[in-house]
Amino acid sequence: MTQAPAGSPGNALAGTEVDWTWGRLLRWTGLALLMGAVFMVVATLLHPSRETATTIMASEGRLVVSHSLYTLSWLLVLLGLPGLYATQRGKMARLGVVGFLGAFVGTYLIAVTGNFGFLAPVLAKEAPTVLNSINQYTAVIVVNGLAAVVFIIGYAVLGIAMTRTATLPRLSGVLVAAGGPVHLLGFGAAQLISPVLWPIAVLGSVSLGAGLAWPGYRLWGVRVATVRLLLNRRRRA
Repeated sequence: MTQAPAGSPGNALAGTEVDWTWGRLLRWTGLALLMGAVFMVVATLLHPSRETATTIMASEGRLVVSHSLYTLSWLLVLLGLPGLYATQRGKMARLGVVGFLGAFVGTYLIAVTGNFGFLAPVLAKEAPTVLNSINQYTAVIVVNGLAAVVFIIGYAVLGIAMTRTATLPRLSGVLVAAGGPVHLLGFGAAQLISPVLWPIAVLGSVSLGAGLAWPGYRLWGVRVATVRLLLNRRRRA
């Protein structure tokens, strides 16, 4: 197969096609980040302030819906984070690499451990003692602790890296850096200390959600204009 010479219209059109596809992909990552942030806040608002056998049975419907939304939220955030990092990679430098990897892995681990929320209603009804035993099992404690630590550090570092860019709103980085740790620490405090502390988890989810939704919305909106520009150039080629 013959290859078009460099600078030929064929190569120019191919390059435009790649740019247009990449721009469209980035648009969707922005939308995924935006929707994931919204679902995260809604899931936290629906989630019971404490998970015991009694509260799980009393609020089974809310718990299942909440964990379903959390699962969808984390999936969308995992799809959106690469787009956010790709557009800011040069400006975030090494701190951004650490933050992105930490936030991505932490989100994945939280999504995996959150699957227990679908089993909890069955265990609460059929074997409440088993439910308590699982929560106290060493391996479960270690995995949950690891997920929490990576999540907290990842989003704290990512948020700091976001504040150092000139193209992202500084406040969005502050919201991410504060929201990730506050959300999980509030979640844990409500479960281990008192459900009165649950509003801290809600506040953290709102902060983290707003911090992610802001650049997600900007990425979605900016890329719409970019894709239109590329399409116009393609039509004139």
